[in-house]
Amino acid sequence: MPVVVAGRSDLALPSLLLYLTAYTVTNLAAFAVTCALPQRRTLGSYRGLGTRRPLLIAALVVALLGFVGTPPTAVFVGKLTTATAAWDGGHPWLAIAVLLNSVLSLFYYLRWIAPAYGRGDPEGNGGPRAPRSASASSATAVVLATSTLVLGAGAGLGWDLLALR
Repeated sequence: MPVVVAGRSDLALPSLLLYLTAYTVTNLAAFAVTCALPQRRTLGSYRGLGTRRPLLIAALVVALLGFVGTPPTAVFVGKLTTATAAWDGGHPWLAIAVLLNSVLSLFYYLRWIAPAYGRGDPEGNGGPRAPRSASASSATAVVLATSTLVLGAGAGLGWDLLALR
């Protein structure tokens, strides 16, 4: 969207940079979770991990809800700013398309979150032991998920201050 309105809105470039940064951090958080759980290859294999690996699954939830564009994640601020740039640049239909896409993506991402907080562990007693590198991936996931929340709050505040000028 910001590319479409690049010549028509002063918000285009800042919103593009914010969105790309936010999406990158959020994407890395989600991938770090999957790296921490290499033996889990299906959505169903995440069943029950919310109670066994609460910080890791919380990081996954933050990343997935970030992709949807829920506050206070950085992707939310990124989507909001890119939609604002599209609206400002004379393409309100693009802003509406972002909103609709976010609502539709709830179905996809909730399919991953729901099993994680469901009952039971299909592999019993935790399944196979995770490799040692999984702990580094877990820490990375938690740090990146926290970063997307901090970046979201900071970018939202910064964007508000910019709008007040």
